[in-house]
Amino acid sequence: MPPKSSLRRPRRAATAARSCAALACAALACAALACAPAPAVAPSQAPAPLRSLRIADGDLDGEPRTVSSAEAILDLDDARYAFEHAYAGLDGRSPAPSPLALARAEAALRGRAAWRPGELARLLRDVFAAPDGHLAFGHGGRAPLRLTAAPAPAPAAPAPAPAAPATCADRGAGARIEAPPRRLDAPRRPGPPVALTRSRDGVPVLAIRTFSTAAAPALAALPALAAELRRAPAFVVDLRGNAGGNYLFAERFALALTDAPLCALDEREVLSVAAAEGRANSARRRLARGDVPPEARPRFVEHLAALERLAGALRGRAADGRGAAPRVDLTTRGARIRGRAAGPLEGRAVFLVDRGCASACEMLLALVRQIPGVLVVGQNTRGGMSVGEIALFRLPRSGVTLSLGTRAYRDPLGDFVELRGFEPDVRLDGVELVEGAAALALRGAPSGAPRRGARTSCAPR
Repeated sequence: MPPKSSLRRPRRAATAARSCAALACAALACAALACAPAPAVAPSQAPAPLRSLRIADGDLDGEPRTVSSAEAILDLDDARYAFEHAYAGLDGRSPAPSPLALARAEAALRGRAAWRPGELARLLRDVFAAPDGHLAFGHGGRAPLRLTAAPAPAPAAPAPAPAAPATCADRGAGARIEAPPRRLDAPRRPGPPVALTRSRDGVPVLAIRTFSTAAAPALAALPALAAELRRAPAFVVDLRGNAGGNYLFAERFALALTDAPLCALDEREVLSVAAAEGRANSARRRLARGDVPPEARPRFVEHLAALERLAGALRGRAADGRGAAPRVDLTTRGARIRGRAAGPLEGRAVFLVDRGCASACEMLLALVRQIPGVLVVGQNTRGGMSVGEIALFRLPRSGVTLSLGTRAYRDPLGDFVELRGFEPDVRLDGVELVEGAAALALRGAPSGAPRRGARTSCAPR
């Protein structure tokens, strides 16, 4: 297990104090690491030099290649290094496989003279698999491949036994949890990022289809929309197909609905050269692919520059002997954040969800379910929230890619289960889902329907 820091970031009275710019976050991270003194180590015991996991610009979506057994074994070791140094993982689980599992994988690689990229990606997926909705393996090129580490459960399957979700640290303007939906998830819904309409009964319906930073201009209007909606006697927030993005947009929306104190998600962040380089790789690939619209590009460029400065600063500390460890986990638990509204939620709010609601969308639910007057309806969410802020790595010989989370989160009420998601308070099926949600907003939940949110304690069930 990597060393866990005893450092705890101070609790903040207001979310604004935590919503720093990317450069400020990088400086804070460096300062936090500096708080951990470097142990006295004899020259012969000095740690091995840190590897570079930065992907060359020309290889961000490069073609993979078939490799020899010896090359595949070297790529296996690079994958182990990436997991040990960057993967946040679930609480109670080692971020990397056991030495025995790695030895068996190496033996399997020795058993064949050559390994095609897809075959190697599948072997790595099996070796490093975890109940993590974001963890994925594959490759780019003309025929890209993406293999999730844990398949989505069948609709009627019982919930998997939960490993306790993990936790993380301070969030900045560039903190994102973004990954394509798995094959069995509900598809993303077409339309603008944010749209306000009305049901046939006149109930306001706010559709939020993404929290991606690429949609920042539209998402910036969410707090103002929340301030308007919270005074209505009833309204619906339609989150179907929202696969997540930048949690700050979700949090600001939730805090604009109420003035009550809410239990923040527990968080744990991996601070390391590998984590910073991997997150920078992910941002650089989005820019290279043209996935970022022009209006959001300056934010991405700033975020990328901050990550690369952070990686350079951490590498410099390790090189001159001042680094405390190749990896430090920074943790915040039990924090509370106060809503920014002028008063409590005045009416009834219904949040409509499905299997497409994931990541930052599920993090929004972790907050709003604590607000009296909020009802969650629809289907189970996807169950991909526990480990996020994705880092991308490309194994240098085969070109096989790894996508893993460098921050981990835990639902403060303890109701979320990775891969199962949140269960709705009221299940809705059929084609008239928005009208059904609007009817519940007007008349309330049926008698006997369970109410899971609006609890006064952050203690898990």
